[in-house]
Amino acid sequence: MSENEKAKTEHKENEKEEKKETTKKKKKFTFKCTRCDACCLERGPIPITLWDLEIWARNEVLANFLPYLEIYDRPGGNIDLIIKPISSNDQKTPDPQQDPTQAFQQTPIEELIDEKCPLYNKEQKSCLVYENRPLSCRTYPLEFDGKNFKIVDVECPGIGEEGMTKEELKEMRETAKRMNYELTRIRIALPVLSQIISRNVMMDLMRQNMEAMSQMSEDDRKKLDEIFKKAQNEHSA
Repeated sequence: MSENEKAKTEHKENEKEEKKETTKKKKKFTFKCTRCDACCLERGPIPITLWDLEIWARNEVLANFLPYLEIYDRPGGNIDLIIKPISSNDQKTPDPQQDPTQAFQQTPIEELIDEKCPLYNKEQKSCLVYENRPLSCRTYPLEFDGKNFKIVDVECPGIGEEGMTKEELKEMRETAKRMNYELTRIRIALPVLSQIISRNVMMDLMRQNMEAMSQMSEDDRKKLDEIFKKAQNEHSA
């Protein structure tokens, strides 16, 4: 092999090594939250897990979250417990201790996908419950689907930021894995609990109805029967 051929071969090998190194660098995930508030303002429904409920109960802050929790039937078929976003038309930052009714909006959840978290103060650019923030917020924008890690928000400004230690990366990955596990756990539990609660509510309503009927006078019962018959006749007509 001539000197020129050797040089060309070495050059090609060096190029291959450089490409490998470049690929490795591109694949390396680094993240530092820049507190840009983008995910808090436009993220939509935030899934809540049993882990979150346990932490809130242990820290005695569960009551602060209750006004904002809601059951959400996702289009894919899953039932999630979520922190429901608030409409951008509401310019006030809700205070869970002063006026929890602010969190309950009539707007369908599907129309609030790009709205802010009700527990985020836009003016101060701060989370009102940062120390007790949900597991989903702790791992964002990294998620684990049971097999692979994935970035759910490639536009997040914190992705690629330098300064993430190996320990922080390991912790974030472990948090993402826990989120996947906890989300699976609550998605199994919610439909069962929902049916049990609905059944108990119906039983209570029937019991209350029977008790009310038993306490009615004969005249009141006749009047009620007449109302029912009239309604049936109008419906039949």
